Amino acid sequence: MKKKICRIFGVAMFLAVGIFIFAQISELFRAKTASNKDMIHSLYKLEKDSIDVLVLGSSHGYSSIQPNTLWHEHGITSYVMCSPSQSVPSSYYALLEALKYQKPKVVLLEAFMMHYEKKYTMEARLRQVFDGMRLGKVKLDALGDLLPSTDEMGFKERLTYYIPFIKYHSRWNDLRYYDFHTTNMYLKGSILNYKVFPVEDPGMTEETKEIPEIPLQYLQKIRQTCEENGIHLVLYSVPYSISDGNVEKYTTDMEVNNALEIYLAEEGIPFLNYNKIPEAGIDFSTDFRNATHMNTYGEVKVTRYLGTYLTQEFDMEDHREDPAYESWNRDYLRYKNAAGESADDI
Repeated sequence: MKKKICRIFGVAMFLAVGIFIFAQISELFRAKTASNKDMIHSLYKLEKDSIDVLVLGSSHGYSSIQPNTLWHEHGITSYVMCSPSQSVPSSYYALLEALKYQKPKVVLLEAFMMHYEKKYTMEARLRQVFDGMRLGKVKLDALGDLLPSTDEMGFKERLTYYIPFIKYHSRWNDLRYYDFHTTNMYLKGSILNYKVFPVEDPGMTEETKEIPEIPLQYLQKIRQTCEENGIHLVLYSVPYSISDGNVEKYTTDMEVNNALEIYLAEEGIPFLNYNKIPEAGIDFSTDFRNATHMNTYGEVKVTRYLGTYLTQEFDMEDHREDPAYESWNRDYLRYKNAAGESADDI
């Protein structure tokens, strides 16, 4: 009997070790998000229940919030769990995964993708959310919901989303330093980019356009999840200019944004529409790195206003003198050294 138990235990240990090794190899070969920034998977490297503010959304999110500024000026801890063209449905499942490890007081949802009427934009963008997510109930539910039916997508192709190693196993010749080491964790998912790309202020419109059904549906799911977990939900939108002369798209985005502002006011959900917050001091001639994304100068301005708003509206604790958060002071110094100039003097 003892031998049988030992054999069963041995097999179980062998399988556990095998699964662990396979998971590590899979993570190594997985194509990383935005090179040395890996906003989704880096969630697992944060100390458990250490985040006050969780930011979700598209590239406009990681190009507009600077967690080091929130920390330095208010002692608020934050993490930017955004990714390029992250759809609202993807943000919903990212939130569910984050809540397994963190208990934020505030969820900040960047609203750019509220204009997008499908569940995700393209394969690459969906993978940038879910390839780095641990295999579990949230990931299984998300992919079951978001992926096309088996009739539209072959079984093997679907399987690559659940087990990314199948897709990336041949990357061995393309591996780089950041595949082996998580870098820039001190940025907490944000960017550090001082490139200045002057753009024109495209102005505003008073017209509205109906919010697409799918993002509205998943916004309600996000809201419900936040309410069930005692979390304050805040949406925000930042200015951007017209890309490639596409005036029609910009106008449509702004019209949806206007409709969203009305909808959120009716629902009692706070909305920081930076297009209408001149006191934030955003300057189209200095605060952008390309036509549609802010640089670090713009990030700091958006974040400075956000920090004041959060401390006034919510009971946000200042952790700066708490020894348990000393790593945040060290990361802030790394941020300052990497910046090469005093971003906080902006």
